[in-house]
Amino acid sequence: MGKYGVILKIRTFLSVVLVAALFFSCSKKDTPGSGQFMFINASPGFGPVDVIFDGNKFNTTSVAYGGNTGYKPLLEGSHVMNITATGTTTSLYDVNLSTAASINQSFFIYNRPNSLQVFAVQDNLNTPAAGKANIRFFHLSPGSTVIDMGTINASVFTPIFSARSFESSSTAYTNASFTSINAGTYSFEIRVNGAGVTILTVNNIVLQEGKNYTLFAKGISGNATTPLGLEVIENN
Repeated sequence: MGKYGVILKIRTFLSVVLVAALFFSCSKKDTPGSGQFMFINASPGFGPVDVIFDGNKFNTTSVAYGGNTGYKPLLEGSHVMNITATGTTTSLYDVNLSTAASINQSFFIYNRPNSLQVFAVQDNLNTPAAGKANIRFFHLSPGSTVIDMGTINASVFTPIFSARSFESSSTAYTNASFTSINAGTYSFEIRVNGAGVTILTVNNIVLQEGKNYTLFAKGISGNATTPLGLEVIENN
């Protein structure tokens, strides 16, 4: 048994799951270009880990649960990505993927450590209109019900993302688009879809004008070690 209870050696071909335009480059340039790639560890209690591309370490510091590498350049083309326990060569998850130049991409590893799943999305970081910020949301909390996520002001709940089920690679592709809202400081709530039952409230989330943000539900509801939470990534 490994550090996380089970050693996973899984080889996944992402290009089969995602549309070809996202992760497959048909460029015939003599000199390959680079895209910007970010790895996010959203698996409850999983980590810290290192991200290895083609035998070379990608991350600067180890990626703990809830953390990410930030965007880093990655040459277009085919790669083997290994997720290893930090400071070791023990492979916990293997992925074959192809990356494209001149785009931003986010790769999520999620679900429980003994049943890891992955998805990758393209990040279209368009500049928001004046006074606005752009946000998107992924439901990455294992075992949670179908949820609504939105703002709470006094007692008024305003849903922004409704009827979200636990994410799959196909729903993640659909949910990768950003939604524009007013910049400002918010209290966000996650509720049971249609029931009005609040399962999480997070206060004082600052969304700056002109910024793009990825929000995701993380953790396991009722788990004291990795409780339900809301993670915010500033994409630009």
